[in-house]
Amino acid sequence: MTSLTLATAFLRRRWGQALSAVFAGALSIALVQAVMIAERELPKAAEQAFGGVDLVVGPKGSGLDLVLCCVLHVTDPRGIMPLAAAEEVMNSPMIKAKAPIALGDNYHSVRIVGTTPDLLQVYKAQVAQGQIWTKDLQAVIGAQAARDLGLKVGDTFVGSHGLVEGGEEHSEFPYTVTGILAPTGSGLDRLILSSIQTVWTIHHHHESEDAEEQGLPPPPAPPPAATAMVASVKSPVALAALPRQIEASERFSAAAPAFEIARLSRAVRPVAQALVAIGLLFALVAALTAASVLASALAARTRDLALLRVLGAHPWELALIAQIEGLILAALALVGGEALVWALAPSMAAMLAERDGLLISVLPTSGDILLLAAGTLIAAVAASLFPALKAGNASIETVLSP
Repeated sequence: MTSLTLATAFLRRRWGQALSAVFAGALSIALVQAVMIAERELPKAAEQAFGGVDLVVGPKGSGLDLVLCCVLHVTDPRGIMPLAAAEEVMNSPMIKAKAPIALGDNYHSVRIVGTTPDLLQVYKAQVAQGQIWTKDLQAVIGAQAARDLGLKVGDTFVGSHGLVEGGEEHSEFPYTVTGILAPTGSGLDRLILSSIQTVWTIHHHHESEDAEEQGLPPPPAPPPAATAMVASVKSPVALAALPRQIEASERFSAAAPAFEIARLSRAVRPVAQALVAIGLLFALVAALTAASVLASALAARTRDLALLRVLGAHPWELALIAQIEGLILAALALVGGEALVWALAPSMAAMLAERDGLLISVLPTSGDILLLAAGTLIAAVAASLFPALKAGNASIETVLSP
């Protein structure tokens, strides 16, 4: 009978304790693996999500808010700004392309963005089907939005007031789909684009209706305004100079998405490190549980080990049995942890893609697996070291004593 056969048989006799050790180990491995993937992939996904946008300018406030609202499109806008003044402050030879965006409506929670065709140049996007809008109340749909909403060229739809579903429908202003964008992997994929004049017209009509219901005269048409302006720049030097120049004004804030995402990553790094620490704590608990399982099993079969000594087994062979048991537990924990990651990570990635437009690769790399396998091996050897030494020193007198 081989050492592997004996180790397997001994573990089966203590299957409940062995299972608890494997479960704790699998959880720790899955947690550490998930944090490793998140730390590596989320910054890259965020960088991809803002596409070719190098700079975003909006009303005075937080630069990160601007990026989250007007580039990643995951938060609400904080106000509007006069378009003429914004155009003036962004009138720089260092800017390659720029476009205004005006938010305020949605179709089934997909944002309708009023803008100009220059936005496609900023994002380096192309129309895959149909054509760009040529007049008001025509719309071009992002690739993911078209897929989620089931829209195609020639379809019509009616937007609703606000950025989430449930607002008042603008039934007098149906849109016609004239084009579908090619996928970009950026926030543009989750948007509906139309002319900025369309947004102005619809919202002025909405304000006029509200005034009429209150018995007030219709308000005058407001001056052109936008939620923000996004731009691509000609060189990295512009990213250092332009935000400072614009921030010096009293009316506008400017943010570089790459810098803001990098700053956000630094801010959440302590959280990631805390999660890694929790994962390592789980790993320590798993190692201690495994050591307890092995020690308990060895205590229960002291006479068995001593009998093996009588039959000619060397001390190192008995120690090897304990080490093999530890390695079996570690291998099962590693497989279980990776199975958890492979089973749950795709659904988490799909949720991020649907809610935040972040496209991440959730598959562990070979480097990740090798690193975790090495750590698991070390933990297994350490956990089974004392039980192995105890097994190797099993006393023959235990069997011979009456």
